[in-house]
Amino acid sequence: MKIKVATVDEIEQIGILYQELFLEMSILQPTYWKPAKQDVEFIRNTINEKESDILIAEINKHVVGFLLVQETITPSYPCLVQHKYAFITDVIVGKPYQNQGIGSALLLEAKNWAQDRNLDYLELSVLTENTGAISLYEKHGFKDMNHTMRLKF
Repeated sequence: MKIKVATVDEIEQIGILYQELFLEMSILQPTYWKPAKQDVEFIRNTINEKESDILIAEINKHVVGFLLVQETITPSYPCLVQHKYAFITDVIVGKPYQNQGIGSALLLEAKNWAQDRNLDYLELSVLTENTGAISLYEKHGFKDMNHTMRLKF
């Protein structure tokens, strides 16, 4: 397995994994998420922007997982301490490749990516029902920092 920064050559394979990610999210929270395809231009722009990358896991030139990470800055709000940090927007390892250390390898590479850019920390959001992902993130030292709560009418 090889972890590398995606190029436009991998857009199609990343798109297929996005469909798997969105399907999984729709299964976990069907009231709020639905199966969908990711916009190709979104993937292309993410790959081409300096502040973001899609890190991919490859086996025999086949993309089996990816992690989208981007530089961001704390909002300018009087009570917030300003930080430049990395935010992980999307992560997926294809079902046949799960539990083989690929998610861990992607997280480690995201940590290196953020440290190489002298960012303060790495942050992500995860669906409450995604207990497998939560367990993986906790294993890598991520801590619960806040809760998003919703009142449905």
